[in-house]
Amino acid sequence: MESWLQRWLNSISLRDLNFYTIVFILFFTVIFSSLLIYDEYRQFAMAAGDTLVGIHANPHALKGRLIKIIVEIATLALILFGFIIGISKIVNSMIARDMERFLEFFESAHTKAEAIRADDLYFTEFKRMAGYANEMAHTIHEQKESLQSLNAGLEERVRFKTQALQQKNEALEEEQKFSQGLLDSHKQFIRYAIHETHTPLSVIMANIELFSMNEGRNRYLAKIEAAVKNIFSIYDDLSYLVKKDQIEYPKKAIELGEYVKKRLEFFDEVAHFSNLTFNFSEPEFPSWVQFNETKLQRVIDNNLTNAIKYTKNGEEIRVGVGCDTLGCLFWVESKSQKIHDPQKIFEAYYRERKKTDGFGLGLSLVKSICDEDGVEIKIASDSELTRFEYTFKKGNLENSPS
Repeated sequence: MESWLQRWLNSISLRDLNFYTIVFILFFTVIFSSLLIYDEYRQFAMAAGDTLVGIHANPHALKGRLIKIIVEIATLALILFGFIIGISKIVNSMIARDMERFLEFFESAHTKAEAIRADDLYFTEFKRMAGYANEMAHTIHEQKESLQSLNAGLEERVRFKTQALQQKNEALEEEQKFSQGLLDSHKQFIRYAIHETHTPLSVIMANIELFSMNEGRNRYLAKIEAAVKNIFSIYDDLSYLVKKDQIEYPKKAIELGEYVKKRLEFFDEVAHFSNLTFNFSEPEFPSWVQFNETKLQRVIDNNLTNAIKYTKNGEEIRVGVGCDTLGCLFWVESKSQKIHDPQKIFEAYYRERKKTDGFGLGLSLVKSICDEDGVEIKIASDSELTRFEYTFKKGNLENSPS
């Protein structure tokens, strides 16, 4: 019951309250009039009884008197009801007018700060409420102006920062274009330098071979030939790095054992000049693989030149090729210092021994080729022996020469 009454009181409006007030006044006016009439009728009946006992009075006169009294009471009740209703209507109208003024104020408070005039209100309580409402509206207006000013300042700062960032971005774009131009020029220079290097190297090699055929080999010529072959290996690495993203490298059937043997013959003089020898284990079965010849040369040559560079003086470099049904294995092993971090040696420009000549690009190039073509790499290294293994996928027999 209490919850229902509470919900009803929370949802009642001023118009509903006015209606219920009129019903309440009317109900109690009727009750009051009925009680007066009943009391008057009872007193009149008692008085009429006493009169009739004493003397013979006229009953019609007594009835008319009773009706007159009832009409007077009813008239008085109606006058009282009308008076109360009038006062209630006036008070409710005054309250409704003050409330309407508050409603208009709050509806327009978010767009304009027009204060409520206390003189326009009737009741003291509403005037006090108007003072609080005006103070609240003034505070909100000040905060709104402060926020607008802050927003304008932020917009100006954002605009300034945006312009500064745009200028920096334009400057960075110009620097990027300049850097890209330098990089392109650098690549073009390397490309031209590599191209121009090939001709004198070929001339030197050809003349070394002609001189050896005519005059015979000697120790000084052997040194020159070994140095030129080292330069040729570096040239081939640089040439591949420059061209690898510009041209296609088609695969073909290659007899891995024969190819490794040819590269060993090419570097034999270089190994001999470093007081080293090659020991080649030829495959027992045909070792055909599907691979690009340029890429294969880079893998084999870099392993051979690294072995020549890092093998201890006077030792032999053992090289071998072996095949089974799954693929072909190319391996190089020799006595050298232990590799402490086998994974990092495939990173560009990394060298474990800084005093050794080179740029640290060879094995990085080898690793990129093996990753592209699915060649598995294994490294084993201790204080006595270092071994590199490369497992190639075996080529189809129908693609190999008969």
